[in-house]
Amino acid sequence: MRKQLYFAFLVSLSAFGLSTASSEVRAQKIGFIDSQAILDQLPEAKDAKRRLEVLTVEWQNEIKKKRDALDKMVREFQAKEVLYTDEIKQQKRKEMMDADKAIFEYQNQKFGVDGEYFRKQSELMRPIQDKLYSAMRSVAIDNDYEFVFDRASDTLLLYANETHNLTQKVLDRLLASLPERDRTGGQTSAPNLEGGGK
Repeated sequence: MRKQLYFAFLVSLSAFGLSTASSEVRAQKIGFIDSQAILDQLPEAKDAKRRLEVLTVEWQNEIKKKRDALDKMVREFQAKEVLYTDEIKQQKRKEMMDADKAIFEYQNQKFGVDGEYFRKQSELMRPIQDKLYSAMRSVAIDNDYEFVFDRASDTLLLYANETHNLTQKVLDRLLASLPERDRTGGQTSAPNLEGGGK
């Protein structure tokens, strides 16, 4: 009998603990932002994007020049191949292979996994992302949010009530820290990115 009472007591205690824990979970505020929408409005991020585009075009033009030079070598080789000795043919083929390899290496150096593009992107965007995180953290603390998700990231967000969208608040916090001339970015007012948030 004592064992049964003890067991009933444990069950009721754990049920009380679960109901208390679930009410605490319900009390937690969860919000989200769209970091891409914020970055699209920040003058610093727009400038970083333009600088990356300039570099990309420059590197792509260089790759095109190298490919055009290789194509010219191939056409000349094909046109004169019958006139070449075996030794010259071998030398020309090696030159074409070296040129092709140089193009691949240049492309990899600029756009590869550890390439200059990604290093430059990180260098330009890291300070901006740090500011975004700091503004988001301030908004979350000021408004008592326990968790904030970024719907522009790989985090799976199946549903989001727009009343918890903190995107506009974070953008406003970031824009408020800019000098007056940079706040509008050529616009009369920042577009409302919030879906009816508080």
